[in-house]
Amino acid sequence: MSDSLKRIYNAFDPAPLHKGQQDLYIDLDDVRGHSGTVARLRQKISFSQGPCCQVLSGHRGCGKSTELWQLRQSLEKESADGQPFFVVQVQAEQELDSNDIDFPEVLVAIIRQIATQFRERLNIRLEPGYFKGRLQRLKELALTEIEFDGIDLEAGMASLSGTLRGSPEARRKVRAALEPDTGNWMTAANEVIGDAVSRLQRNGYRGLVVIVDDLDKMITRPHEKAGCLTTEYLFIHRAAQLTGFQCHVIYTLPIELAYSHHESNIRRLYSGHLPVVPMTKIQTPPPQFERHPPGYAKFHDIIAARLQKISVGEEMLFESDSVRDDLIALTGGQPTELMSFIRESIVTEGLPIGEKGVRRCRFEMMRSYRRQLRSDHWPLIDEVRRTGLLVCTEANEKAFRQLLDSRALLLYRNDVEWYGVNPAIEELEAPEPPPPAQS
Repeated sequence: MSDSLKRIYNAFDPAPLHKGQQDLYIDLDDVRGHSGTVARLRQKISFSQGPCCQVLSGHRGCGKSTELWQLRQSLEKESADGQPFFVVQVQAEQELDSNDIDFPEVLVAIIRQIATQFRERLNIRLEPGYFKGRLQRLKELALTEIEFDGIDLEAGMASLSGTLRGSPEARRKVRAALEPDTGNWMTAANEVIGDAVSRLQRNGYRGLVVIVDDLDKMITRPHEKAGCLTTEYLFIHRAAQLTGFQCHVIYTLPIELAYSHHESNIRRLYSGHLPVVPMTKIQTPPPQFERHPPGYAKFHDIIAARLQKISVGEEMLFESDSVRDDLIALTGGQPTELMSFIRESIVTEGLPIGEKGVRRCRFEMMRSYRRQLRSDHWPLIDEVRRTGLLVCTEANEKAFRQLLDSRALLLYRNDVEWYGVNPAIEELEAPEPPPPAQS
């Protein structure tokens, strides 16, 4: 593999942007419907006198993490009063087992990251306080994998976090121990947070903001005991705990839960607003299906910024402008898919990307969705194909939520809210029912 091919391939990493990549950020707000996501989240934090807990939703791949990264940059700059916020980011995919998440693991991950980032970025070591007794109690439960170092909060939480992520049996024991003791664990957490906020204020910060990203990627399944789905249990049943931290907190929320019958409850529980990052509009709603040039222009900018970073011309990446635009159309307006499709096309046929690479991406996505889609999904898909609209009912809510979660249906909020069918399945049709059995 040539050096230039490797550089182009790595330039289109679908991972969220991070510090030092500001030049790669492209503001998509005007082709997402002017939702002002970052501004609204920031204003609520800035205006709130006390702790403010918010959620942010949207399809996987729509750019939530990039918008949260932009929010962090904004909060960490000096505000009008000259004081920035200290922002702690928790990447749930790295800290938790997405197949099995409950509040105790979220609490441990938050406190661990606060302690770690205070030490690394401020050279401040936070004391365990009430956590010392709580951690000792867990040690007595014969969780031999956990080694607690006396008074070191960070080491104790890191040990506990690693054990919880790697051992379902440890998670069961810890949850059983924490359930009747949740109030004391919250007291211990808020003692640490209170100490952290005081230290921040003495160091010229306005306050503490915790962003828990990737929590929207938790696997949705029936809860073993609660009689509901795991997403509902965490965000609805455990809302009192999720919103109980004495600092500003933002969680990413699964889109299938945001568009369920729980929406009004979520608004009530999480600061009265449910911001959703929609897809980039690259075509008009059904039935017109006309190309939307501003959306394509933004995706051209995304590609150009990455190529400029490595001093490569677009002619090296695409065989023609039409191939480039065909690949953009296949994304349905998903920025992360743009990166993934470019990489897959490079792997398929090298450079420059031609029609073969685009066809391969489409074929692989079609094959994946053909395996996922069930008979009760097709009436909803057909309705969206015809109208771009969908009324969620008690009868179709489960199928609707599954289609949103899988991104078979994509949400847009341009002028009005509407839905589109993922371009990867435009050519699929509902399978014919099997013939009746012969008697």
